[in-house]
Amino acid sequence: MELTGYGLTVESIERVVKGEKVTIAPEAYHRLKASRKIVLQVLDSQQQIYGLNTGVGKNKDRKIPKDKIEEFNRQLIYAHCVGIEPELSIDNVRAAMLIHLNNMLKGYAGIQVAIPERLVDFLNLGVTPVVNGFGSVGEGDIGILSYIGLGLMGEGLVDYEGNRYEAREVFKRLHLKPIHFYAKDGLAVISSNAVSFSRLSLLIPKIKNLLYWFDLACSLSLEALGGNITPLDDLVVKAKHHNGQNISSQHFQSALRDSYLLNNKTKTVQDPLSFRNATLIHGAAYDSLSYVEEQLLLELESSDDNPMVDIDNQRILSTPHFETLNVSLAIEMLNVALSHVSNASIQRMIKLGNPDFTGLSRFLIADEHQYFGLQALQKTAATLDVEIHHASQTLSNISYPLAGEMEDRQTNLPLILQELDGIVNKLHEILAIELLYATQAIAIRFPEERPLGLLTHEVFQIIFERYGTLQDHHMLYQVIRGISEDIRKICIQTLFTK
Repeated sequence: MELTGYGLTVESIERVVKGEKVTIAPEAYHRLKASRKIVLQVLDSQQQIYGLNTGVGKNKDRKIPKDKIEEFNRQLIYAHCVGIEPELSIDNVRAAMLIHLNNMLKGYAGIQVAIPERLVDFLNLGVTPVVNGFGSVGEGDIGILSYIGLGLMGEGLVDYEGNRYEAREVFKRLHLKPIHFYAKDGLAVISSNAVSFSRLSLLIPKIKNLLYWFDLACSLSLEALGGNITPLDDLVVKAKHHNGQNISSQHFQSALRDSYLLNNKTKTVQDPLSFRNATLIHGAAYDSLSYVEEQLLLELESSDDNPMVDIDNQRILSTPHFETLNVSLAIEMLNVALSHVSNASIQRMIKLGNPDFTGLSRFLIADEHQYFGLQALQKTAATLDVEIHHASQTLSNISYPLAGEMEDRQTNLPLILQELDGIVNKLHEILAIELLYATQAIAIRFPEERPLGLLTHEVFQIIFERYGTLQDHHMLYQVIRGISEDIRKICIQTLFTK
């Protein structure tokens, strides 16, 4: 993949994370060299520029002598290796290196050419610095990216070919030379939100797949209920003009193709809102996710450098470009939208366990020799839902005066992303419970032939063939864990494109 500084997408990031090689485009090389020339010219002019020949943060008024520039940049990296565990995954670090590398190629960083070239080496050779991932407040992942800076200098730990080594050992084996940071290099390496953006880029495909699964699970629940599918009628959907609802409705229609619900003469007049409004609930999450991806792509096309080099006018300018409020607010909206998806799923599974709604046995007890059915699972689901609602609370408006009160606001983007990650993980468990409820209800409603939809039948078979009709002696936590692991492995989009 040729990198130009522009044009990165979630899909292209995923390809490089999985091993696709990268190169630097000629025009990007031109920008790198032109901006670096300006940095060195300004340094010679003795003009005071933040992080170039001054300290950083509150120490912006402290001048750095020219003969101390290299030492200052090296110590800048050491002083900012403040992130604590847990470590970032290798995928997360690779995505961060790619995003940061591509941003450098825009020519605003003024960084020495050897640094982006070494990031290319790291990506292509599979050298991944070990990065502690906790310690950023969302105004540049300074305390996290410093570990990548350490790796570029041939220091710290790196993962290579499935093992962990001192960076200097791998450099020696691969004939790589440590980079000596000079004017502006240290700040340009650490002043970026690449870690946060990389984590988000890896989450987006997972969330898309998860929402597809919820469409399918709700379709199965509709069949388990014997529900009314007129809310899925094309005319009904077109009357609302909501893009997300349209996407979700198409998934429902595909899933329920050939289902008995299409000609169900005993269908309900109106279903509970968690069933009837599902395409709008899920649709709101699709729309929120689309907005999040739009904001991410906007950031990937933008510079987050401070200060930035103006090549055309040969200047270095102070910027606010590390601010991530738009992305933080977008993710908080998504977190809330996903909490609605969660709660609607809980409401459906509770209804499926209630004979007043289904006409089936209470808590889907398999036969008269069983006593409990799926009753206790509702507590697990409710606990997960409460945790999701807690994780969806607003965090972007909490700030503290840091760095001598120079940095007096934060967006807390990394923490918001951490909450999103947790929400996604818990939603997989809730999804597994709804699928189990729906499967058991269908097995009881249709003990022999099961006139299900094209895709709902496929999913029913995946679950029922493995677990069958559950009895009281089954350990339900093992069943939920198994279903959750299965749905993480299956890319549901492939089913919907059949």
